[in-house]
Amino acid sequence: MGLTQELAEFVCRLKYTDLPKEVIDKAKELVLDQLGVQLACSTLPWSKIVYDYIKDIKESSGIRGESTIVNYGLKTTAEDAAFANASFGHGFEIDDIYVKGQLHAGPIVISAALAVGERDNISGEDFIVAATAGYEVMSRIGAGTRPGPIFHPTSAMGPFGAAAATCKVLGINDVEITRNALSIASSFCGGLGEFGETGGTAKRMHAGIASRGGLTAAFLAQRGLEGPSAAIEGGKGFARAFSPDIYNPEEITHELGKVFKIRDTGLKIHCCCATVHAAMDAALKMRREHDIKSEEIEEIVDETFSLVIPLVGTIIEPEDLSGMQFSAAFNIALALAKGSTQFGDYIEENRTDPEILSLARKVKLVVDDEMESLYPDSQGAKLTVKLKNGASYTEKVSDPKGTMRNPLTKEEIEAKFRSLAMVVLAKDKVEQIIETVYRLEKLESMRALSSLLTREGHI
Repeated sequence: MGLTQELAEFVCRLKYTDLPKEVIDKAKELVLDQLGVQLACSTLPWSKIVYDYIKDIKESSGIRGESTIVNYGLKTTAEDAAFANASFGHGFEIDDIYVKGQLHAGPIVISAALAVGERDNISGEDFIVAATAGYEVMSRIGAGTRPGPIFHPTSAMGPFGAAAATCKVLGINDVEITRNALSIASSFCGGLGEFGETGGTAKRMHAGIASRGGLTAAFLAQRGLEGPSAAIEGGKGFARAFSPDIYNPEEITHELGKVFKIRDTGLKIHCCCATVHAAMDAALKMRREHDIKSEEIEEIVDETFSLVIPLVGTIIEPEDLSGMQFSAAFNIALALAKGSTQFGDYIEENRTDPEILSLARKVKLVVDDEMESLYPDSQGAKLTVKLKNGASYTEKVSDPKGTMRNPLTKEEIEAKFRSLAMVVLAKDKVEQIIETVYRLEKLESMRALSSLLTREGHI
């Protein structure tokens, strides 16, 4: 049996009763986290460009309104709503992370499932199954291929997750149609990693492109369009094209349907590339425990795994906000200088702050054998800060806060959601969303959730 076929069969047979309680609970955590990210990031300049683009299309064409764009409340097609919401959800480097695949499934899978789920008025149970299927397919392909750093893994693998989730929302139980959806989705895979070198804001919509692409693939398959039967594993398929050196098919299907990869998805607490989170955790801990002052620091050495250097090791003095978020040196310096790496800290004032930039120039990245051996299951770092008076502090973090081996508590997840959602929503509505997500499986209609995600009188 081919790999694409095997994934399609898994998607078709997955039922709510197959999901362990911990998988259901994890799905709810991920939904809550992603909705908070979407709400806050909908306010960012590049997100407003995406929203205005969709709004202009709707107003000029009179297209039907069936799915909601968060915060703004505009109802548009499921495809356009998924595109906008997923772009918001990946808009500021604080969406969920599956470390082994270096990917962010949340904005892509949840946006597609919610857009079509609202349109088709599905239940909360069906939504949980759809989201789980999408996470599973996307994460497993990611673990077995790990494209990068030339390709952006989230954008490269996202269409598969969105296609799988959409097939479940649509109630497609035909394996051939589902396989065609996954195969057609491979034609939407893409996304280059140049944003980490020369910036720009196009990367902010990579998840949106992937979510809409996978959703469209499922719609086309449902109508009879066919894709190559071995789109993932074939000699000229996805794996060979995007990951010729790392491809491991056994990783994709091992214990499929028995072990759920969604459980290994982490939640980010820093608004930057996840590969530098361990060093930032170490920097923040040192700052708290030793009261280190920036002017006292002579050198900062980050011993980590090799991917960090080509991915986030080339930028020292960022030219824009994207550069800030993809610079290991800048983020370590930000943590040491300011002691905060949250949504409100990635601003122009900090990008040009002399204290931060001076520290960033003192950061040295080194590949460490121990950290290299732990990757890709862990993204660790050993940070050493040497002071001008000869003192030196070292802190090792094998698993950053929020990852599967060092997860956030329920209280920390809620606190992150509140801090993000309250950027645009009143406190009572924020609490209502939390309550609704926690009883997701009891919802008769997903419209009960989507209706809470907009600010009154915003359109």
